[in-house]
Amino acid sequence: MSKQEVLPADYTICAYARLSLEDEDKSEFKVESGSITSQRRLIMDFIKRQPEFARCNVIERCDDGYSGTRFDDRPQFTDMISLAREGKINCIIVKDCSRFGRDYVELGDYLEQLFPFLGVRFISINDGYDSDRDEAGLDIAFKNLVYDLYTRDMSKKGKITRARMAKQGKYLGSQVLYGYRKSKTDKHKLEKDPETAPIVREIFDAKLAGVGVTEIARRLNDRGILCPTAYLAEEGRSYAHKGNTELMSWTGSVVNGLLQNEIYTGTMVGLKNEWNRHTGKAQKRADEGVIRVEGTHEGIVTKEEFKAVLDSISEQAAHGKCKYPMHYFCGICGRRLSRLNPKTIHCNKEYAYTKSPCEGVRLVRWEADDVVIKQLKRKLRQILRREELKLKKMKAEMPGVDQIRGAEKKLEALTAERKKLCDKMLDRSIDREVFREKKAKLDEQIVMQKRWIAGLKAAEDFAEIEERIEEMKSFLDIPDMTEELWNRFVEKVVVYPDKRLEICWNFED
Repeated sequence: MSKQEVLPADYTICAYARLSLEDEDKSEFKVESGSITSQRRLIMDFIKRQPEFARCNVIERCDDGYSGTRFDDRPQFTDMISLAREGKINCIIVKDCSRFGRDYVELGDYLEQLFPFLGVRFISINDGYDSDRDEAGLDIAFKNLVYDLYTRDMSKKGKITRARMAKQGKYLGSQVLYGYRKSKTDKHKLEKDPETAPIVREIFDAKLAGVGVTEIARRLNDRGILCPTAYLAEEGRSYAHKGNTELMSWTGSVVNGLLQNEIYTGTMVGLKNEWNRHTGKAQKRADEGVIRVEGTHEGIVTKEEFKAVLDSISEQAAHGKCKYPMHYFCGICGRRLSRLNPKTIHCNKEYAYTKSPCEGVRLVRWEADDVVIKQLKRKLRQILRREELKLKKMKAEMPGVDQIRGAEKKLEALTAERKKLCDKMLDRSIDREVFREKKAKLDEQIVMQKRWIAGLKAAEDFAEIEERIEEMKSFLDIPDMTEELWNRFVEKVVVYPDKRLEICWNFED
C-alpha cells in the first residue's frame, strides 16, 4: 500500500507513552524532557503530519510511574497488547523504543515476532523506524541494547550519587520536612522554619506531657493551624499528596508520623527506602542500610526527648494492636475506624475538631461483627441454593465424550489452518491485506470454538462446584467473624452516624 493512500476510518492507531519514577528522562545530554505531556504532543504532531492517518481513529495508553524494564506490570501497556491481540489496534506509535520498553531482548520479541504475526504496524518516531518500511534488523536491535545499557548505567550511577550525598549528611527529600526549610544557599541543607518549628516543638512537648496524638491533632485544628501538606500547598512549595489539600487536617496518624521522624533531633537520615527493580516499587530498607549523620542541622528536640516519645508510642501500640486489620470505615470522611477502647471503635476525626461532622461514627465492635456475620451467612445461603440448582441442571445436561472430542478436533483443524496462513505470510506467498482478512475470520472462529468447548467441559466437570458447595456449608457453622472470613468475603464496612452499616463484599452477589 502506498504511504500516500489515506487509511480507512476503522484503522486504529494507539499512541503509547511511558515515564518511570526513576527515569525522569532529563539530563544534560537530552534536549527534550521525557514527560508524558511532551511524548503525547510529539506523537500527535507526527500523526497530524502523515496524510495517510487523516481519517484514522486514534486512542491513547500511557503508564506514568512504571519501569520500562518490566512489560507485564504496566496496566496500560497490557491493555494495549490485549487490544492488539484482539485485532482492535492496527498501529502502535511511540516517541522512541525506550518508551515502549528497555529490555532489548523482550522488545525484540515484540518487534520481530508478535507484531508481524498480528499484522500490527509499529512506529518509533525518534528512531526513524516504521515496520511497514524497515526490517527490525541489526540497527534497531543495537539501539534497543543501548537503551537497556543506558538504563542500567544511569540507575547504578544514580544510586552511587545518592549514597555519597547521604554519607555527606545532605537532605535528599524532594518535599521539605515540616518544621524546616531548605537553605537558600544549599538545597540539601535544612534550617529551622521560624513559622512551623515552634509547632513541632509544641507537638513533642504535648506528647511528653502525656497528651494523646488525637487530642494533639484536635488542638491544632481548633486553632486553625494547617497540617504539613496543606501548609506546603499554601506556601506554593512542592508536595507529594495528590488530593484536595483544602480538605486536609491534622489527624492522630499525621502527628504520630511526625513524632517518629529522627531528623528532628539534628541527625540526617538518608536512604530509608530503596527501589526494587524486580517489582518496580519502592520498599523500606533494612535498618543497617540506612545512613545516619549527626549534627548536620539544628535539632528541634533532643535525642533523649525523641527516645522517650518513641518508647511511649511503642508501649501504646503493643496494648492497642488488633487481632486482625480493621475493616470498618467512616461513612462521612472515609477514614478507617480505630479503637477508642477495648470494646468501642470510632472515627478518630471525631476528636480532630471540637465540632466534627464525623461525630457519632462509633459503635461496639462485637455488635457490628455480629451484624456482619449474620448478613454474610444470609448471602452464602442464597449463593448455596443457586449453586445446588446449577449443579443439578448440569448433571442433567451432561454432554457425551464424543461431542467434546468432535469440538476439540474442529478447534485443532482451525488452529492448523491459521498456522498455514501465517507460514504463507512469512514466505511472502500471500498479500498482507488478504492475510489480515483471513486471519481475522479464523481468529473469530477459534474464539467461538474455544468458548463452546469450555461450556461443554464446564457442564461435564462439576467436581469443583461440589467442592465449593461443601466449603460454603462449612462457613455457615462458624459462629463469629474470623480473619479468614474478613479477608475472603468482606472488602469493607462503612459506618454512618445513625449506626447504619453498609457492607461491601469481595464477591458478586
